[in-house]
Amino acid sequence: MEKKLTMKDYVIETPEYVLRNINNSKDLTKSLVDVYLQRDYRRVVVVACGSSYNGSICAQEFMHRILKKDVRVVTPFTFCHYENDYDEDDFIVVVSQSGRSTNSIEALDLLKEKGLKTIGITGDLDSDFSDICDLTIEWGVGIEKVGMVTKGVVTLALYLMLFAIEAMHAKGEMSQEEIASWKDEMRKTVDAHKELQESTFKFIENHKKDLLSMKNVWLYSAGSNLSTCIEGALKVGESVKLHASAYEVEEFLHGPVFPLNPDYTVIAMDSNDASRERILQVYDAVKTVTDKAYLITDMQTDNPDAITTKVHIREELNPLAYLAVMPLIAEYASETLQSKSHPLYLNFIEKISIKSNKKPRH
Repeated sequence: MEKKLTMKDYVIETPEYVLRNINNSKDLTKSLVDVYLQRDYRRVVVVACGSSYNGSICAQEFMHRILKKDVRVVTPFTFCHYENDYDEDDFIVVVSQSGRSTNSIEALDLLKEKGLKTIGITGDLDSDFSDICDLTIEWGVGIEKVGMVTKGVVTLALYLMLFAIEAMHAKGEMSQEEIASWKDEMRKTVDAHKELQESTFKFIENHKKDLLSMKNVWLYSAGSNLSTCIEGALKVGESVKLHASAYEVEEFLHGPVFPLNPDYTVIAMDSNDASRERILQVYDAVKTVTDKAYLITDMQTDNPDAITTKVHIREELNPLAYLAVMPLIAEYASETLQSKSHPLYLNFIEKISIKSNKKPRH
């Protein structure tokens, strides 16, 4: 009998894929870089939904800094119905790990109607994307059989980051030494990812009662780790079947925090930069209301409610490491509780379709 895979299995194997993709960076990104070099584009537009959207916003800050271009991440629905005044001077890619998301397919159809190049980035080259796109790219994720994807988010963020540095190197605007330096920094995220995994397992062991009695979950941070929090909230919602929300640290204080009470679970994610002071101030304040207040950080601390790594990484690269934590927490709670959707949810999904009928290769 084949072992049932969970999010934890894919989190654990993620570092192997990250290292492999860094080492294979030039070949992995070549087809996308080649298209990017064909024109001096004014901006980059990434169209993506769900965890692919979150993986894209994890890379957005880095891409903007490296490419020196406006980088926009847009959901397919907004792209199709509200924000599509783009033309041939925009470098547009559509991302879907399954390659079967109906809204992403709709975005590709719109691009075809406008006479623009259709570039699909996916985890499955046998999906609808390959039937539709002028160019279909697999970003180096391999197969991920669990619907609540984890490895895909990290490897997508990494792919977009690698694309940025390889594109600038190919344009002659980044030296070999600079690109090597960035790759060394990316390799450090692998060590941080592994340490955060181990720290999370210990945290789970010591907080079982709290994690199995979560009711409402808030996550907050700033900078690139805000996107990590957004993905973390999604993982809690879709697997544990609880309400979870993510906020930028200061916006958290301007309204969302008002319902705070001892039943709430609040997770603060360190930004590892100048925003740290404010994040910790808010964390200390939250602790006066609820004991279920936790911190994810690279600081050395005796706090038993902290998940830590000793590896300090560049702020722009934070998600590549910190994305390890919340899927492990969510997987523990959901698997232990055997979390199930409300029976009436079946009525909902019978009426709403979000994937094409084409079967995935796994």
